[in-house]
Amino acid sequence: MPSRTASSHALRFAYSTINWGTKPDLAATFKEIRQAGWQAVELFDHPLDWLGTPAYLTRQLGKLRAATSFGSVDVPSSAEQLTIHKRRMEYAALFGVEMYGLVGGGRLRTRPPSAEEYKNLAASCEELAKFGKPLGVGVAYHPHTGCTIETEAEIDILMNETQQTLLCLDASHIGLVGEDPVAHLRKYSRRTGYVHLKDWAAGKFVEMGQGTIGLDFAAILGELKAQAFPGWVVIEQSRSDVSPSASAKLNAKYLKKLGYSPALAEEDRP
Repeated sequence: MPSRTASSHALRFAYSTINWGTKPDLAATFKEIRQAGWQAVELFDHPLDWLGTPAYLTRQLGKLRAATSFGSVDVPSSAEQLTIHKRRMEYAALFGVEMYGLVGGGRLRTRPPSAEEYKNLAASCEELAKFGKPLGVGVAYHPHTGCTIETEAEIDILMNETQQTLLCLDASHIGLVGEDPVAHLRKYSRRTGYVHLKDWAAGKFVEMGQGTIGLDFAAILGELKAQAFPGWVVIEQSRSDVSPSASAKLNAKYLKKLGYSPALAEEDRP
């Protein structure tokens, strides 16, 4: 992506398929995302046999750009699981996917993760990050409530244990542990691969602007614009009280209200 000044920089937005499930009707899902005004997509944890051949997925995507892909990792991880991720990363690279997001492993309620568990997760992420580098696919771990890495202190552990692993910072999960998304974006600016956005209210995820935990999306996007952030900003609406299609439209409307467009600049289109 060509360098731009902060004043002229256009953020790049994509929409996640998570709300449609891991095995959706791809043609219908991508059509609804396009109709809501989005021009790029995050492929969220779809098995390769569901995505089909590269030629098949290309036809289904149409004019949608595949921006990022996502999966989950266990702690402790296994060689088999890491191999599956590597195959998925190779597939993603065929579409110019820039970032491969990871979340996991499950966190026990009875105790915090052990030093060995932190090290195992870091080693898994770093192995995949090194594998992805020659493919042009970065690996970004997603700090997440209920997972091995939740808080700023734990992010620091992961960052200190790795060199090539990046972060997928999610505003809602940062807010849910009582921390400030804007502060995180500033602190980890050099290690942020991409960003997830959604909101939270009354014990569930909601569309942007409908939350109750004080997420300031104008400030979040303003910080990214001030940084001339080159990565993807993915609206990752993991559930909704309306249909996934209606939810995608609500998020696009809110984004436009803040002065941003879900459409891509010409140079970022497929």
